[in-house]
Amino acid sequence: MRGIVFEDIDNRKEAVQISPQASDRVLVYAIWTRNAAGALPVDRAWAVLSERYSDDARFLLLHAYEEVVAPRDDGAWTPSTFLTKVRKVLDAAGGRLNPEVRDLIAVAEDDLHPLSEEDAAHLERIRARVTSMRRADSVASKKRLQRLATDVIRELHDRTNGDKPIGRTSTAPAAIDPASEWKKAVSEAKGKRSTYSATAKVSAGDVLEHPKFGAGVVLSVEPGRAHILFESGARKLVCG
Repeated sequence: MRGIVFEDIDNRKEAVQISPQASDRVLVYAIWTRNAAGALPVDRAWAVLSERYSDDARFLLLHAYEEVVAPRDDGAWTPSTFLTKVRKVLDAAGGRLNPEVRDLIAVAEDDLHPLSEEDAAHLERIRARVTSMRRADSVASKKRLQRLATDVIRELHDRTNGDKPIGRTSTAPAAIDPASEWKKAVSEAKGKRSTYSATAKVSAGDVLEHPKFGAGVVLSVEPGRAHILFESGARKLVCG
């Protein structure tokens, strides 16, 4: 990984103590060296960063990715726990990581079968949120997620230089529940109410009843498309 050397850590006279209580920079170092010190698995290091900075959904996504590609033998990974983490990534990211979640589902596809009826429904809801009902190329998806991990580590290397923390730890309020945001938007909507149609003219504030996604509030309109908030999340649909 060109440009990331962690010379300040490698040149320490004392042994590096890698544990869940270590500084942010040491945790990033553990991820970069792929657990070279043998003290903290890479997926666990991402999990600790996610616990410290829950507002950055990339950390939880990369934790879930590492659990899939480098599974441990403690039996903690199940399709149910994986899908729950994916839902948390989507809720926290607010749509910003939908392509990465699609890739994550593709990489995990072979491990998600068989599924219980409840988990299968959970998976379909996740796929609907990221607008992908087809199986993607898992090899290409894995490469993209590996590039994401590399980019994030580069960023964190620079942010933690001098052993600085990544940022303020997560004492901030929890992310807004998308379902609560949707309920508020529906109750406060002032526009007309109608059934969704790809040819209908709509305006911000209108409430549309979609046959698949239910009631949605039009947030904004652009030529040929409308940005609509449904209970399952925001989507861009063809309109007018």
